Formats: sequence, C-alpha cells, structure tokens
Amino acid sequence: MKQNYRNCYFLLLLMLSFTFSCKQKETQPDLEAIEAAMGSDVVAADSTTTTTAEEATEALRQECAAHFEEWEKLNSTRAAYFKTVVLPKALSNPELTEQNKAFLLALDTYLNQSEEEVRATPTTAQLLFPIFKLKEDELGVFSFPAYDYKSESFLDISAENRILTSSKLTATIDSTSIDKVVFHPQLADSLFRNQDQTFTAFTTGRKVETKVVNFGSYAGECLEYYNYLIDSQPFKASDKVLFGSRYNLDLAYRNYPEVDAQMKRQLKKECADCPDSSEFEKTFATLKGVPDLYFTYADTFPLNNSLDTPSRALVMRMENNKVVYLWYQ
Repeated sequence: MKQNYRNCYFLLLLMLSFTFSCKQKETQPDLEAIEAAMGSDVVAADSTTTTTAEEATEALRQECAAHFEEWEKLNSTRAAYFKTVVLPKALSNPELTEQNKAFLLALDTYLNQSEEEVRATPTTAQLLFPIFKLKEDELGVFSFPAYDYKSESFLDISAENRILTSSKLTATIDSTSIDKVVFHPQLADSLFRNQDQTFTAFTTGRKVETKVVNFGSYAGECLEYYNYLIDSQPFKASDKVLFGSRYNLDLAYRNYPEVDAQMKRQLKKECADCPDSSEFEKTFATLKGVPDLYFTYADTFPLNNSLDTPSRALVMRMENNKVVYLWYQ
C-alpha cells in the first residue's frame, strides 16, 4: 500500500473536526446582542451558514471514506492478482529473461510479507531500493524509519536502526549534527568488509553498476532517514538516477501516458493528510516480457528542490484499469 490510508482517514476526520470547530468559534455570534440590534434575520442567516459548512464537511468525509476504502480493496487483492494473472502470463513468455524471471518470483514472495519481515532486511539487500540526490555530492540509497504502529512505543523496527543501536550509535551524534547527515565510516567498514556492496542502479534511460561506499543517518525536525552513500563515478552528469536492485533487470524504457492519466484519476488530494507530489508521478519503463507492470517516479533533476515528496514506485495495472502500488518509496 502506498500509504496507511486508515491512519490518513482518521487524521483527516480530526483535521476536519478541528477546522469546523474553529469556524464555529470564529463566527459564533452573540445572539442577544444581534437580536437586540438587528433582529432575528441575522441569526437565521448564521444558522444557514453553519448548516452549509456541516453539509460540506460531511460530504467530504464520505468522499474520503469511499476513496480510502477503494485503496484498501485494491491493496487487499494485489498479491492474488499478481500471482494468478500477471505472473503466469509473464512466465509463459519465451522472451522473459532469467534476471526478470528471478525478480518476479522474488516479487511474489515480497507481496506476501509483512512490513516487519521486509524491514528486517537492510535496504540495499531488499528487492528494490530508492536512490535520491539531495546534494551535488550526496547520491545515495535512502531508507526511512519503519515505526511499529502496533505498539504504543512506535519504535523504529528497521534493520538500519538495529544496526545503529547495536553499535551504540544514534542518528544524531551531538547537537551540531542536527539537520546534517552523519556518516559512520568505521561502522560502514565493518558492515561491508565481508559483503559484496555492488548492485545495479537504474536511471531514466540506462542501467549502471555501482557500489555502496559509506553509511549515514539524518535526524531533522520533520524528516529522518538513513543514507547508503554510493559511488557516483560510474554515472554521467546527465543521468537521472532513480532506484537500485540486486537484480540486473532488463527494462524497456518508454512513457505510458494512459497509465499516467489513470494514476491522476485515482488521486484525491483533498483527502491527503500531508503534502504530496503524486500528481507529478509518471511512468518511464517496464520489465521486458512482463505485461502491466510499470516503473514510475516523481522528481526534479539534477537536484530535487521543488517537490514535497519525490518518489519511486513499481505499479501494476489490473483488469479494471485501476493502478495499484506494488512497491513505493
């Protein structure tokens, strides 16, 4: 699922309730003074305004409830649809390459894993992982905390947090490191010493072999992430780097406007609880020999300095042309 829509729904209700209560506080008249000065007509008008606001709030609540319900339905059927429709069709295609076949079988397993199972594996060992460039000298595989929403502690259950805490390190080393990426070269050396850190990175038009060279963490007021810094030497200045994988995937690069349009039709920005850049998301490639799977992104290049939430994703188009997310970061 792209987001936790149930949480978004409750957040939205709280926001709407708060907004409405604020409006009431701001506009609630002194009835006695108004009746004395202007008569009851103003009271009736204010009552009508309040009723209209209540109706609009309730209409939006119902629309968002239906919107989130549809996303939950799509999400609940995605694994079965992939296994019974997309996967058999792809495996029967003689043009399917071995790397793409191995990836699809791993994807089938991934879609049936819990969030805890997925995040128990370090990001660079997962099926797909996002690559972002926030600074000229900072091209890295990004990972984000995975909070345990099933407990009141909301602990970060990601493998990255486990690595840091087991090494007695935290995302913020001291007060001077706040809002800065803190790299841990000694930890990186010990982590990577006996592991092959090479992988395939994918741009909007080609694939490049590179490797992880350092490991860092960031703790800001509104954002936390882990950064596996990668070797930028193999890339061209014009490369728009998007994601990486341990699988040397064979991609067919092209844009699919009909899929982009469908993704936009499924958006309902007024129901989002946080800033979002989904309207800028677009397709750029598919897996060769595999129908109805598309890689997408939203970003600005060479640096992302415009979008609220740059993203990378793998989406699947279903029989009703609805698009569902199989992977999203």
